[in-house]
Amino acid sequence: MATDGTANPTWLQGIAISLKTQTATWLVAFMIGILSLFSGHMTESVKFALNRADLRTQQYEELAIEISQHIFSAELTTEFIESNWTTKKTLTDLVAEYNTSITTLRKKEFVYATWIQKYWGKEQSAKFDAFLESIREFDKVIHSLNDEFEKVNITGEQQKVDPKRAKEALKLLQPAATKLRERARSLLVSLS
Repeated sequence: MATDGTANPTWLQGIAISLKTQTATWLVAFMIGILSLFSGHMTESVKFALNRADLRTQQYEELAIEISQHIFSAELTTEFIESNWTTKKTLTDLVAEYNTSITTLRKKEFVYATWIQKYWGKEQSAKFDAFLESIREFDKVIHSLNDEFEKVNITGEQQKVDPKRAKEALKLLQPAATKLRERARSLLVSLS
C-alpha cells in the first residue's frame, strides 16, 4: 500500500498506464508531423490562389482599359463619319487614335487570349473570340474608307470624305459598332 492510502498499481497496470501516456504523446507528435507535412502544400495552395486572384484583377483592368479605349475610338470615328466631320484636321487625329487603339489590342491579342483561357475559362475565351471577330468586322468597314481618308489627308483631292461613300459605309459601320459594344460588354461582364 502507498503512503497516501491508495494501492500501488501492479506491474501490469504500470505498463498499461505508461503505454497510454506514451501512445498519446506519440499520437500527438505523429499528428503534428502529418499536419506540418501538408501545411506547406496548403500554404502554397493559398498563396497560389491569392496570387491568381491578384493577377486576374490586374489583367482584367488592363484588358478593360484597352477595350474601353478601342470602343470609344470606334464610336467616335463612327460619329464623325455620320456627322460628316471629316476634314483633314479632324481625320488626322481621329485616324491616329483609332489606329493606336486597334494596334494596341491586336498586338496583345494572343496574350489576352492566353490570360482568359488560363485564368477564366472556355466560356470567356469564346466571348473573347467573338469580340475579336467584331473588331475585325468593324476594322474591315473602316478600311473600306481608306481611299477616301487618303484623298482628304494625304493627296488633298477632297476637303471631306465623299458623303455618298460615307453613307454607304455607315450602313455597315453602325451595326458593326453596336455589335462591337455589345460583345465587349458581354466579355467584360463575364470576366468580372
